[in-house]
Amino acid sequence: IEHYAAYWDFEDNMKFTERMFDYFLKKMLGSTKVKVKDRDGNEVEVDFKTPWPRVNFTEIIEKDCGIDVLKCDKAQDLLKEIKAKNIVIEGAEKLGYGNLVDHLYKKVSRPKLIQPTFVIHHPISTKPLARKNDKDERLADTFQLLVNTWEVINAYSEIVDPMDQRERFEKQALAKVQGDEDAMMMNEEYLTAMEHGMPCMSGWGMGIDRLVT
Repeated sequence: IEHYAAYWDFEDNMKFTERMFDYFLKKMLGSTKVKVKDRDGNEVEVDFKTPWPRVNFTEIIEKDCGIDVLKCDKAQDLLKEIKAKNIVIEGAEKLGYGNLVDHLYKKVSRPKLIQPTFVIHHPISTKPLARKNDKDERLADTFQLLVNTWEVINAYSEIVDPMDQRERFEKQALAKVQGDEDAMMMNEEYLTAMEHGMPCMSGWGMGIDRLVT
């Protein structure tokens, strides 16, 4: 399920998410505590009581494996650091920088996130449609809701600057040509629509399958 909200940013969508979960869990279950199965089939208790903690994407990776992904800003440099730490990522040599960062996070950090947690401010190379952060242009105004190691929600402030979006698409297209199958393609129709003008907005998507299981 997805929505886009004009004149919202990612902070507004985080507040909306907390209100939504608080409402429907109390309405359906009468409690914010839920017992679920982890990836190994073991029972764990998850407490959705708000507010949920927020952790910075790049900081949690550095804490968990000692790699500062913002300093290793090229795929070959990051791959060298990953190998030096004896971290194994299948097919890493074919990944562009953004997807390599994402795979590193999924390897070293995501498995540790059990209680509801907002992971925020991903590098812009991992979120080609998300708005740059005003304080640090290397990061995007993003969040993911992690519950029991699953990414239940993915959301961000949308890019509404066509020049910025074109530059991101060009980098993604280059990564795809170089073998990164997960990279995005150029989308001229979307760029044309953006050139005509878009309000600031935030997009939000939730995996219903991950929520109900």
